[in-house]
Parts: sequence; structure tokens; C-alpha cells
Amino acid sequence: MFALLYATQSPHPFSFSILLYYQKPPNSTSEVIGVYEAMVLLGIGGTILYVTSLSMVADLIGFTVGSSAFVYGVMSFADKLFNGLAVQIAQALHPCTDARQNCGTYYRQLLVFVPAGAALVALVSLILLALLVTTKKHCREKKTDCSVMNPSVQDSESEPLLS
Repeated sequence: MFALLYATQSPHPFSFSILLYYQKPPNSTSEVIGVYEAMVLLGIGGTILYVTSLSMVADLIGFTVGSSAFVYGVMSFADKLFNGLAVQIAQALHPCTDARQNCGTYYRQLLVFVPAGAALVALVSLILLALLVTTKKHCREKKTDCSVMNPSVQDSESEPLLS
């Protein structure tokens, strides 16, 4: 379900990256509008990634709501931590040593390749997760031995799909 939802919406971050990659430095008001269009696509793509991850966590928690506050807290902390690390890495790899240098291409490439890379990783992860869930359901329906996939997991109809 998540993979299908994300796959239908994943062109937004990729189209942002393509628009921004081919965007020339704006010289007029009409060229600035292209930057705003690209940023709208970035916002849509980022929101889709975030909402998809929240819904996956909700499905992962399932019926065990006793620990849900902890899980959401850890997810929020990890989100802030990794965003901070990403900013620090981007600043550490900054190629310009002098403030008078034009380093616009560095930030442009950063804005193009990082969101597209994150969207690609998310898409591949969700497709692999969908294949795993489909295989698990197939094993349940056919009543075949699924212990080859994960021998420590006991299948039960009362547990969430992502457990």
C-alpha cells in the first residue's frame, strides 16, 4: 500500500531535481517563477516522504499502543539528529574558503542530488518492503514453509503487517 502510494507521488521530488538542475540563474522576474515552481515540487515531495514514513511507523506500532509515544519520540529525535548531521556534512564539504567566491553550483548540486537521492532510496525501500509483505502473505495463503525468509518470526493474523 505504501509503495503504491509513494510510487504514484514520487515524480514530485524527481521533477524538482530536474527543474532545478536545468534552471539558469534568474535575470528577470519570469525566470524567478521557475525557482518557486521547483520549490513547490520540493515541498510536495518532502511532505510525501514524511507522511509515508509516519504512516509506516503507525502500521509498525499496530496494536501495541503502549510504546507508541516512545516510538514516535525516537523517530522525531532521529529525524532532527540526521537532519542536523546532513547540514553539518554539507557545511564541512563546502568547497569555498573565501566569502567572495561564487559557490552557487555547490549548493545547486546539493539541492538537486540530495532530495532525488532520498526519494530514490525511499522508493527502493518501499518496493522491497512491499515485496516482503506480498511474499509473507503468499506464504500464509499457500500455507507453505516461510521459515526460510525469517525463521525467528511466528506468523499470526493478529499482528501488524510490518512486524
